[in-house]
Amino acid sequence: MSTSSHISVEDFYAFHTIDRELFARLVIDLRRDPGYSMLSLALFLWFNNIGFPDVVVKLRSLPDVVVDVVGEETTIILKYLETGTLPPSAQPNALENLIPTIRGLMDSRLTFQFLQEQRIRVLNGVSQFMEDVCSRVFVDIVQRLAVIREREAASTSVGHQPFVMPTNFGVRPPVVPPMAPAIPPRYVVVQDLIAPQMGTTPMNESLAAQQERTMFMTFSRGYPVSEAEVRDYFTRNYGDCIDSFHMEEVEATQQALYARVVYHTPAMVTAILAGRESVRFVINGKHVRVRRWVSQNRT
Repeated sequence: MSTSSHISVEDFYAFHTIDRELFARLVIDLRRDPGYSMLSLALFLWFNNIGFPDVVVKLRSLPDVVVDVVGEETTIILKYLETGTLPPSAQPNALENLIPTIRGLMDSRLTFQFLQEQRIRVLNGVSQFMEDVCSRVFVDIVQRLAVIREREAASTSVGHQPFVMPTNFGVRPPVVPPMAPAIPPRYVVVQDLIAPQMGTTPMNESLAAQQERTMFMTFSRGYPVSEAEVRDYFTRNYGDCIDSFHMEEVEATQQALYARVVYHTPAMVTAILAGRESVRFVINGKHVRVRRWVSQNRT
């Protein structure tokens, strides 16, 4: 029997585990600016979404000194996107020398010519990932950072510096009081959705086995897609293939932006991806992106 429920905040956090790890390294371990660090993750996610190499995955195995350099270079990019200006020391004929490490991580595909020609597109993309992902998935880390900074400020004469977000990206930082709950209030946490329920998951099926038949689905803001539309599309194209469907829990006036879909067999996931990392569908004129669900590591 097919069932539906809502995806939990823990599932969303788990899917973005390595993004959260990198953000924590930047702001807690390396003490980098949280505003630019959050925007850096949004920029990396957007680059990867349009086909650039996954910088976050590559940085995971690199030492802090490299991560710190990447943070510096990414800030140069973000400040250029924000203001349209470059550092005074920049040589017009050698702009790529400002970001050699990032270019290396991206197989030399990123250029300032691309950033100049696509500046508005990049700004919009970063803003979208900030709103849809980063402002949600890092909120507890921002809270933890605020507590750390307040404790440090209490033991010194230096006051606590507030979270300041660069202004040209059309987003606001997450507002998290120091003693706020660790779970963002916009989410409603439900029972562990990976655990067996409603008879859809055999009691002896392992977590890893269920993940083999699970996909992560994202929707475009402004183009709401219902569970019924998704089920109808996949039933018409693939037959009765969906075991259970878990939509993001949102308030009645908000749009769900992602879902977790469990198919009857792992073969269906393989058939849908057909050797690709992710696939885009158009359901009733609205774009939907699906990729394999990975609960702990993105590879």
